[in-house]
Amino acid sequence: MKGVAPERLPGLIGHELRNPLAAAVTGAMLAREMSDTDDPRAPVLDGVLRDLDRAARLLDSWLQLARTANVQNDPVRLDQLVRSVAGRNRVDVVVAGEPTMVRGDELLLERVFENLFDNARKAGAARIRVALQGLGDDAVVHVEDDGCGVPREDVERIFAPGWSTRGSAGLGLHTVATTLAAHGGCIRCVPLARGTRFSITLPLAAQAVGSA
Repeated sequence: MKGVAPERLPGLIGHELRNPLAAAVTGAMLAREMSDTDDPRAPVLDGVLRDLDRAARLLDSWLQLARTANVQNDPVRLDQLVRSVAGRNRVDVVVAGEPTMVRGDELLLERVFENLFDNARKAGAARIRVALQGLGDDAVVHVEDDGCGVPREDVERIFAPGWSTRGSAGLGLHTVATTLAAHGGCIRCVPLARGTRFSITLPLAAQAVGSA
């Protein structure tokens, strides 16, 4: 029996997780309703509900992308998004120029940067820097780390589904590339003397995206 193609996994996983996730949301809501306002467990349950809601919306985004190859076409302040995700991940930020607006799915774009930051940490990075600028009709974001780096001979295949040197599923960078392509963008890997730079290009809001 043939295995599932790695590129189909996000959609399949999303489909399989929808019902269990909905049941978890229902259980957490019932537990919250049974908690008094001064119950010390109430803030914890509120946090759980926020996380479950984000997970549910992220699954819906992936299912839409898996089914239609398109993403939401919402306005997204990329500079604000980068600052927010970087702040949660203790990443240094350099934002140049005016506020940078793109169109797409904000949750999926957040996951792009979360995946890149997580990948850098797993590569042993002690410092990660992200820089954003408008360049013509595009927004360009550079994510640079001082980790163990990517061998030049692997640069062309690190975004392939299932490729990994650490024994993982090899879907992190593939989902990054897939998400950016669905937004009309792309990503490029540049090995450095120490570490790696990932350069992301996204069309500014006046340009078309996958769902337009």
